[in-house]
Amino acid sequence: MSTLTLRNQHAELTRDLIFQALTRLVLDEGMRDFSIQQVADAAGMSHRTVYRYFSSREELLEGLAEWLDSQMPKPFDSYQPEEFASAIRDTHAVFAQQPDRVRALAALARGAKIRLGQRKQHTHTAQRLAAAFTGHLEEDDARAVAILIRVLAGSDMWCRLTSEYGMDGPQVTRVVVWAATTLVEALKAGKGPDVDAQRSKRRRLREKNR
Repeated sequence: MSTLTLRNQHAELTRDLIFQALTRLVLDEGMRDFSIQQVADAAGMSHRTVYRYFSSREELLEGLAEWLDSQMPKPFDSYQPEEFASAIRDTHAVFAQQPDRVRALAALARGAKIRLGQRKQHTHTAQRLAAAFTGHLEEDDARAVAILIRVLAGSDMWCRLTSEYGMDGPQVTRVVVWAATTLVEALKAGKGPDVDAQRSKRRRLREKNR
């Protein structure tokens, strides 16, 4: 085995130990904010070692988010509009495989008030997917609908439904896929927020400009 491969394996193992320590701090000790030193202590390693991989709390949470993304069968931003339901099922499958890390990430992103770039990318992807069905909506409404679908399918909703309301993973996936699909089918049929009112307004403007 090459030295590079051994080094890569050691780096991956160290990263995993850091993620495990962060998860324990949240789930076992109830932390909703943290420092790099606290993570180092929980992982049984020096502050310098953790800092070598993650130089800030933001980088650490971003690293965990990217690791979870890497468990997807394909990159999240590669899904196409007709794969809406598959994207939700695949995402929820990762949540079910890594529930502790998903819950820790969701809790810390809220508690530490850290805005994750990964989540912003997911929102952009949801907007791209929804754009295939929202061309008849006003721009603000189209964005709002995409964000609603993103929130329905995201980790915060999954965590709330499984932890706070006692729903099991498969049930959450079925309900969320149904809700998102129902919304998408309505959009395909030309429906949406205030669509009738907007159409009437555009019709009056056309008549006025004749």
